[in-house]
Amino acid sequence: MKQKPKKTKQSTILTHSGRDKKYRQGAVNIPPYRASTVIFESLAEFRGWDREFRDFVYGRFGSPNSLALEEVYSELSGAYRSVATSSGMAAINIAASAFLNQGDHVLVTEGCYEPAGLFFTNHLVPLGVEVEFFSPTIGEELAARIKPSTRVVYLEAPSTTTFEIHNIELIVKIVREKSSQMNTNITIILDNTWAGPLFFRPLEHGIDVEVQSATKYIVGHSDAMLGIVACTKDSYKAVKTSAFFQGISAGPEECYLGLRGLRSMAVRMEQQFQNAMEIADWLNKHPTVKAVLYPPAPFSRYHDLWKKTFTGGGSLMGIILDKQYPEDALTICLIIWSYLLWVIAGADMNRYSSPQICNNTVYPMWNITIIHY
Repeated sequence: MKQKPKKTKQSTILTHSGRDKKYRQGAVNIPPYRASTVIFESLAEFRGWDREFRDFVYGRFGSPNSLALEEVYSELSGAYRSVATSSGMAAINIAASAFLNQGDHVLVTEGCYEPAGLFFTNHLVPLGVEVEFFSPTIGEELAARIKPSTRVVYLEAPSTTTFEIHNIELIVKIVREKSSQMNTNITIILDNTWAGPLFFRPLEHGIDVEVQSATKYIVGHSDAMLGIVACTKDSYKAVKTSAFFQGISAGPEECYLGLRGLRSMAVRMEQQFQNAMEIADWLNKHPTVKAVLYPPAPFSRYHDLWKKTFTGGGSLMGIILDKQYPEDALTICLIIWSYLLWVIAGADMNRYSSPQICNNTVYPMWNITIIHY
């Protein structure tokens, strides 16, 4: 009896994938290809270039560096193909724009990254797209929100700031059933920046398009802006076309740094996850902390949902303090804990984000502080 081939471990993919000999020229890593124009050696070669942009034919279509990055991420995430972009917001833009036109309706989780929410309301609404937000903890009621004009359901796991976990299995089931009943096509897009492909593979759970701010855990060193869109076979052409016509691509230097970060991502994220679990447990016992918002922690109200689909987690979490504290008190805590103030997660240093007023249906008007280990 013929044995099934063993599934390649993610650590092996991170080490060996994306090293095409054609572009390495004997080096271990593909060097940055700073080129816009590519010379073809013959008319036959020019006529035969890959119309799906899997070859190096013009700088805006992709470079050997972006092709390598896309290859690695596709293997990690189980995607048919991926598209590298100039930032996480660019990834959200091309993914949503690929499936939305004037008169269409999109359902967006109210727990999404704030700039993403503003993209939907400030950019797509003026273009004639109807945007409707829903609670990240919504259940069967989602079915009533889906219209004949619904074309996209946009999710984020977990929610930014408040860290709710969607019931992804239920949401996918409802969307597919309603889409079938109405004979429409609805694309489910999910922002997977927090867990990344190491700890969650959305496409294996019925998601059509995964967006990722590679600026964070993938680059990992706070020195490059980068985004990635991972696609199923059915969704890839629309996403790639969206990027093509909007002129969105990722530079070779940024992709080089993204590939560098990928090589060490497993080591970094596994250690950060371990650190975060220990800190979450410590914070949960602290008298000044009302609640710790970290789904992997056993005490989290979303732990069971997290456990159904995730194998680990990002290092970002939130805490709700027992009362409002003065800025000076928080500053002292930052000094003691060796924190720096900045607005990005996933780097190789501790991070603190200023308290945010959250206003959604799960945590109405709570003052939540975000921390990263």
